[in-house]
Amino acid sequence: MSAPARRATVPGLVALGVGSMVGAGIFALMGEAAALTGSAVWLAFGVAGVIALLTGHSFVQLGIRYPTRGGVVEYLAQAYGAGRFSGGCSILFYIAQLIGMAMIALAFGKFAAALIGIQDDLPVWERVLGTGLIVGLSVLALVGTSFVAQLQRKVVLANLVLLAGFTIALGAQGEPARLSPADWPGGTPVLGSLALTFFAFTGFATISNAADRVEDPARDLPRAMYTAIGLVLVLYVALALAITAVVSEQELVSSGAKLLPVAARSVFGEVGFQVLLVSAVLSTVTCLNGGLFGVASITFTLATKGHLPERFEKEIGASTRGLTISALAAIILVNFLSLATIASLGAATSLLVYSLVNFGALRLVGGRGLRRVWIVLSVVACLLAVAIWLVYTLRHAPQSLSIFATFLVLSFLGEGLLQRHHARRALPRPQGDAS
Repeated sequence: MSAPARRATVPGLVALGVGSMVGAGIFALMGEAAALTGSAVWLAFGVAGVIALLTGHSFVQLGIRYPTRGGVVEYLAQAYGAGRFSGGCSILFYIAQLIGMAMIALAFGKFAAALIGIQDDLPVWERVLGTGLIVGLSVLALVGTSFVAQLQRKVVLANLVLLAGFTIALGAQGEPARLSPADWPGGTPVLGSLALTFFAFTGFATISNAADRVEDPARDLPRAMYTAIGLVLVLYVALALAITAVVSEQELVSSGAKLLPVAARSVFGEVGFQVLLVSAVLSTVTCLNGGLFGVASITFTLATKGHLPERFEKEIGASTRGLTISALAAIILVNFLSLATIASLGAATSLLVYSLVNFGALRLVGGRGLRRVWIVLSVVACLLAVAIWLVYTLRHAPQSLSIFATFLVLSFLGEGLLQRHHARRALPRPQGDAS
């Protein structure tokens, strides 16, 4: 008989949420967002943080009502029934995880190439290094080693301390004049970057996933969720302000994924640049390792529920074929798309799925009064952010919109084909069953 799961405390949940949000993603996303918004990047993160707080409220309400580790997949099934629509949405959520893995792997390629000092054929080497990381970590997962997983918590803690100290140090050296609204690029780029900046907050969903281990979910989940998102919001805005105050406008919009190391070099010289690169490399390694384990769990769950082919749940080594198939899909994304495109697609896909979760919360736990108002606001905010991304992307990167549409079609077409031609049926879920 297995030992009962250890109870989750509010401090533990806050640490889980903060660690899930503040990781490798912020190294890549800060630079990509700054390329669009310039010196208004802090405002983009601030608005995205508000959307995250509203959406976090929906996740809290759903976690209280359905205390399960199923998370987004469970909430979608409860809100829309165990059918083709919820199945298609769940597959779309899986695709969002794949895109996130590809973004982390390609960011690793950029950081590792800069750390090694590669200059010739840089785009090729970035993809080679990113592909190598996916392959290497997949092999370790299949073998069953837990070394990287054990390292992950230490890296997350060290990364948080480093980023907080880095933010304070940069703030002390910054030039407030660089923050003048006169230098902002206008409202359109800021709004267009909301999906991207929201992507940096999406790890908060892990808090509601632990609802089954919380002694009093109605009391503890709200405290943990709002504290975690609030702390990360303050960190991201402060970090964005500090970076904007120390780098030139040209560096701000052109450094891309290496924006944080570039900002460190402007104050601490080459040593600061190298330290931030090392931190970024370690963060991407541990973050991608967690992503691989997470995607193996998601694919296994979806396969057992009939939303993915049976081969995804078949064991191979210490994991499942879901891991190997997902790793191959992520490698394809790494080698055929740019980091900016991958980040944009991942952001929009996640935002759309979270919009559906928000609407599901309105249907399931809407209630009355202020609670309902917050959920309605979360639906409106997420849908507006998706709509703005669609319009902005149509004007500036129509090819990304085409890929996004392809992902949507594949999600729902794949779900339909599974149920029609492969005798796969989504398992029915009794109303209120969250087991």
